[in-house]
Amino acid sequence: MKINIQNKNFTILEIQGRVIGQDALVLKTLLEEHIQKLEAQDGIPTLIFDMAGAETMDSAGLGVLITTSTQIRQNGGRTALVNVNRGIRRMLIRTNLTSLFEFPKNLAEAIAKSFN
Repeated sequence: MKINIQNKNFTILEIQGRVIGQDALVLKTLLEEHIQKLEAQDGIPTLIFDMAGAETMDSAGLGVLITTSTQIRQNGGRTALVNVNRGIRRMLIRTNLTSLFEFPKNLAEAIAKSFN
Protein backbone atom coordinates (compact mmCIF):
# COMPACT_ATOMS: atom_id res chain seq x y z
CA MET A 1 0.00 0.00 0.00
CA LYS A 2 1.29 3.45 -0.79
CA ILE A 3 0.12 7.05 -0.70
CA ASN A 4 0.85 9.47 -3.50
CA ILE A 5 0.11 13.05 -2.58
CA GLN A 6 -0.60 14.75 -5.87
CA ASN A 7 -1.42 18.28 -4.71
CA LYS A 8 -3.60 20.15 -2.25
CA ASN A 9 -6.82 19.18 -4.04
CA PHE A 10 -6.59 15.40 -3.81
CA THR A 11 -4.73 12.42 -2.43
CA ILE A 12 -4.53 9.13 -4.27
CA LEU A 13 -4.25 6.05 -2.10
CA GLU A 14 -3.31 2.91 -4.00
CA ILE A 15 -4.72 -0.07 -2.13
CA GLN A 16 -3.02 -3.36 -2.89
CA GLY A 17 -3.52 -6.89 -1.64
CA ARG A 18 -5.92 -8.02 1.03
CA VAL A 19 -7.43 -5.36 3.29
CA ILE A 20 -8.26 -7.61 6.19
CA GLY A 21 -7.48 -7.84 9.90
CA GLN A 22 -4.08 -6.39 10.78
CA ASP A 23 -3.62 -4.84 7.32
CA ALA A 24 -6.84 -2.88 7.83
CA LEU A 25 -5.48 -1.55 11.13
CA VAL A 26 -2.29 -0.44 9.39
CA LEU A 27 -4.39 1.35 6.77
CA LYS A 28 -6.47 2.99 9.50
CA THR A 29 -3.37 4.34 11.27
CA LEU A 30 -1.89 5.57 8.00
CA LEU A 31 -5.12 7.37 7.09
CA GLU A 32 -5.54 8.93 10.53
CA GLU A 33 -2.01 10.36 10.37
CA HIS A 34 -2.53 11.65 6.84
CA ILE A 35 -5.87 13.30 7.68
CA GLN A 36 -4.32 14.96 10.74
CA LYS A 37 -1.58 16.43 8.52
CA LEU A 38 -4.19 17.70 6.07
CA GLU A 39 -6.23 19.28 8.87
CA ALA A 40 -3.10 20.99 10.23
CA GLN A 41 -2.60 22.51 6.78
CA ASP A 42 -6.23 23.66 6.64
CA GLY A 43 -6.99 21.37 3.77
CA ILE A 44 -9.28 18.41 3.33
CA PRO A 45 -9.04 17.27 -0.25
CA THR A 46 -10.78 14.51 -2.08
CA LEU A 47 -9.39 11.13 -1.07
CA ILE A 48 -9.26 8.81 -4.06
CA PHE A 49 -8.85 5.14 -3.25
CA ASP A 50 -7.50 3.34 -6.31
CA MET A 51 -8.65 -0.19 -5.61
CA ALA A 52 -7.18 -1.81 -8.74
CA GLY A 53 -4.73 -3.86 -6.67
CA ALA A 54 -7.16 -4.73 -3.87
CA GLU A 55 -7.93 -8.43 -3.88
CA THR A 56 -10.39 -8.65 -1.02
CA MET A 57 -11.68 -6.72 1.96
CA ASP A 58 -13.29 -7.82 5.20
CA SER A 59 -15.45 -5.93 7.67
CA ALA A 60 -12.37 -4.35 9.28
CA GLY A 61 -11.29 -2.92 5.93
CA LEU A 62 -14.81 -1.77 5.20
CA GLY A 63 -14.94 -0.10 8.62
CA VAL A 64 -11.78 1.84 7.80
CA LEU A 65 -13.33 3.12 4.57
CA ILE A 66 -16.55 4.10 6.35
CA THR A 67 -14.76 5.91 9.18
CA THR A 68 -12.47 7.73 6.77
CA SER A 69 -15.30 8.76 4.47
CA THR A 70 -17.36 10.07 7.38
CA GLN A 71 -14.45 12.05 8.80
CA ILE A 72 -13.57 13.54 5.41
CA ARG A 73 -17.18 14.54 4.68
CA GLN A 74 -17.54 16.19 8.10
CA ASN A 75 -14.56 18.35 7.16
CA GLY A 76 -15.94 19.27 3.73
CA GLY A 77 -14.03 16.71 1.68
CA ARG A 78 -15.08 13.81 -0.54
CA THR A 79 -14.13 10.16 -0.86
CA ALA A 80 -14.00 8.36 -4.19
CA LEU A 81 -13.38 4.69 -4.97
CA VAL A 82 -12.09 3.73 -8.41
CA ASN A 83 -11.28 0.39 -9.99
CA VAL A 84 -13.28 -1.52 -7.39
CA ASN A 85 -13.44 -5.23 -8.10
CA ARG A 86 -16.73 -7.09 -8.30
CA GLY A 87 -16.48 -8.74 -4.87
CA ILE A 88 -15.79 -5.54 -2.96
CA ARG A 89 -18.45 -3.65 -4.94
CA ARG A 90 -21.01 -6.37 -4.10
CA MET A 91 -20.13 -6.08 -0.42
CA LEU A 92 -20.68 -2.30 -0.56
CA ILE A 93 -24.03 -2.79 -2.29
CA ARG A 94 -25.20 -5.51 0.11
CA THR A 95 -24.35 -3.39 3.12
CA ASN A 96 -26.09 -0.40 1.55
CA LEU A 97 -22.95 1.75 1.83
CA THR A 98 -22.58 2.95 -1.75
CA SER A 99 -24.00 6.37 -0.84
CA LEU A 100 -20.91 7.11 1.29
CA PHE A 101 -18.61 7.08 -1.71
CA GLU A 102 -18.35 8.44 -5.21
CA PHE A 103 -17.61 5.91 -7.93
CA PRO A 104 -15.96 7.69 -10.87
CA LYS A 105 -15.41 5.62 -14.01
CA ASN A 106 -11.64 5.90 -13.77
CA LEU A 107 -8.80 7.68 -12.03
CA ALA A 108 -8.74 10.57 -14.52
CA GLU A 109 -12.43 11.32 -13.85
CA ALA A 110 -11.85 11.19 -10.09
CA ILE A 111 -8.97 13.65 -10.36
CA ALA A 112 -10.96 15.99 -12.61
CA LYS A 113 -13.84 16.04 -10.11
CA SER A 114 -11.46 17.02 -7.31
CA PHE A 115 -10.96 20.40 -8.98
CA ASN A 116 -14.68 21.22 -9.08
